[in-house]
Amino acid sequence: MNTFAFIVHPITIEQLKNFWPLIRIVPDFIIKTSLKNLPPFKVSHIKSVRSIQGKEIQGYFIACPLLPKQMLDLEEGFVLEKIISAGHIAERLGAEIIGLGGYTSIVGDKGQAIANSLKIPVTSGNTYTAWSVFEAIYRMAKVKNIDLKKSHLAVIGATGSIGSLCVRKFSEYIPKITITARHRDKLERLKDTILNFNGVEVNIEEDAHTAVKNADIVITTTSAPEALLNIEELKSGALVCDVSVPKNIAGKVNPQRDISLIDGGLIKLPFATDFGVDTGLPKNTVYASVAETMLLTLEGRFMNYSLGDNINLDKMEEIADIAVRHGFEVWVPDAPLI
Repeated sequence: MNTFAFIVHPITIEQLKNFWPLIRIVPDFIIKTSLKNLPPFKVSHIKSVRSIQGKEIQGYFIACPLLPKQMLDLEEGFVLEKIISAGHIAERLGAEIIGLGGYTSIVGDKGQAIANSLKIPVTSGNTYTAWSVFEAIYRMAKVKNIDLKKSHLAVIGATGSIGSLCVRKFSEYIPKITITARHRDKLERLKDTILNFNGVEVNIEEDAHTAVKNADIVITTTSAPEALLNIEELKSGALVCDVSVPKNIAGKVNPQRDISLIDGGLIKLPFATDFGVDTGLPKNTVYASVAETMLLTLEGRFMNYSLGDNINLDKMEEIADIAVRHGFEVWVPDAPLI
């Protein structure tokens, strides 16, 4: 049976306490220190993931025990070594491809260094994640009667692989796009790419709060370990897809303002699946990064797939077609597929 592995990590200390209730009495600073010294380990064995084509695969969740802020703040070589150690566990378990979850996919030149250190291929899952954002917004726009051809899109984290794919894809549909990220030079290059590609209006805005102020549609996809925006800053009637983990947008939606907040990047599997652990997600759903790893395993395509920032746009269509073939569906409960 074809086998995948997916490397995960805790998002919050509270999540860790839910996983290990005994550590609730331990002070947070001791937990953080302990995580640095704790080696990677197997979390669960996913004994069966089935496709509507009749194919079946198995997989493993492997933990790299570091919090998001630790992955950003600790010395990169230390973090890389820990992720690579998790990859070696995957190799010993017989995995034929590894997916990088959360912050593990942004370390070491967006996964390239990790792939170079392992004997089996690696994917970040960012291609299918970007497609899931595109499809979710496209479907919700129809439900809300939002005309994409007359809309203004703001993308926070536009120069990352997911953000860049979303900007390039939506430039085929939306006439005005505002992009923001930490590095001005990367924003300028992305703007030039879009202007050469589609000739739409592209504005660079270095302040995220200003960028979203008048946007009809907002995508947030950054590696910030805390919220960057409050839902109250968004335009009434806005359509928002927050694909970041942890989330970039804080606050509760006021029904009177008609803001639609999509929990981005979730995929519904075609059959009931036992993950061997509580993922904290709706039943039979996984993050698109996990789903991409599963899909490549179902296809027997054991190759480096989504790595680096400059992912080919054609790959979005390809992974979407593969997903349909195997019965995987972008999960948008307020805009069901007909």
